[in-house]
Amino acid sequence: MPVLANGAVARITAPTGDVDPAVIIENLPSPILLLDARAVVYANPAAEQLFSLGRPVLFGKTLDELLPAHSTLLALAEQVSIETGSVSEYGIELALKRGTTCIVDAHLTPVPEAEDQVLLVLQPCSLAERFDRRPANQHTGRSIAGLAETLAHEVKNPLSGIRGAAQLLLPALNEEDQSLVQLICDETDRICALVDRMDAFSAPGRIERRPVNIHSVLEHVRRLAQNGFARHLRIIERYDPSLPDVDCDRDQLIQVFLNLVKNAAEAAPEEGGQITLRTQFQHGFRMSIGAAGDRLELPIAVEVQDNGPGVPPDMVEHLFQPFVSTKPKGSGLGLSLVAKIISEHGGLVSYGDGQPGAVFKVRLPAART
Repeated sequence: MPVLANGAVARITAPTGDVDPAVIIENLPSPILLLDARAVVYANPAAEQLFSLGRPVLFGKTLDELLPAHSTLLALAEQVSIETGSVSEYGIELALKRGTTCIVDAHLTPVPEAEDQVLLVLQPCSLAERFDRRPANQHTGRSIAGLAETLAHEVKNPLSGIRGAAQLLLPALNEEDQSLVQLICDETDRICALVDRMDAFSAPGRIERRPVNIHSVLEHVRRLAQNGFARHLRIIERYDPSLPDVDCDRDQLIQVFLNLVKNAAEAAPEEGGQITLRTQFQHGFRMSIGAAGDRLELPIAVEVQDNGPGVPPDMVEHLFQPFVSTKPKGSGLGLSLVAKIISEHGGLVSYGDGQPGAVFKVRLPAART
């Protein structure tokens, strides 16, 4: 029988011959909490597992103590207490104070028989549902293709005129004003370079597919990194040597993993920084593609993990969107391009908490034999 925080037994009457509902609640895989004035008075084993806390510790804690201040769940609990009606929210990113995040559907309902008590049911989303809810991964490239074409035509041409006019002014200006003209030229060059980077989104890339050993791609990227931007870091390789080839464009995959490794190098600490490259075969992971809903198997998983501070919880949902960056001087186009290339290969890219650091996982289809 479920035990409340005060030691009382929660008695739920069942029809004769039926299984006691209390036993069912204790064995449900969904986390269930009973809140009294937002303090936990009951938690089932699934809730203990979610919060990594035993019931003796959970009892008496408020949601404010279990969740960050900006959590959507806190606002929902407040809404239920004010409106005294049931509330459901789907696809919430639940950031826990122990540093992990998960996607859940939340259902809160007041308990009619007890004032100030609210029943909270959390339904963790499956990995497949999480991918289905991340439009940035599948559509990032296409969503800004028109913007890239417009910028190339409507921005670069006027910028060339501005730069040319500024250069014509140079001989007639004093030294102080010449420095301002040079600033104009430098900034127009910078904007043109940014637009050039966006050209990669203007149309679907041309993919020259052929069977490629993914480890040869990662080894090439590792050598480039170790002899350049990651020379001060330790790079760990944990490979599954039995992986089949990937049907891909080798140069484009090098671009993808060079981007991910460079991001990892910039996130890793100067002292003791390390990057882990990991491959594994994960049979059974499939995704729907096309209007027909065909299922494509993605058994090849590649992870790039650093031991830096990780990504702030409020940034996770937007990581693969253009112009979103966690770096002060980042353009926010690197991960968007990664998502576009992997999507065109029929794969998936996702972010996870590395504990510590960030881990980016790329899933790809195997070459057909």
